[in-house]
Amino acid sequence: MSESTKHTNKAKRLIAQPLFRSRQETPKKGKGSYRREASHWEASVLLAG
Repeated sequence: MSESTKHTNKAKRLIAQPLFRSRQETPKKGKGSYRREASHWEASVLLAG
């Protein structure tokens, strides 16, 4: 019986990786999409113009 406890569930192990962590995505358009800092100079030119 000790052998069966050694093996872990592959699906659980995959999901536990940081790749599958839930993260908050910032919307590019619509509600909550306003950015105070322009990360790229192209964006700052568009905001100023």
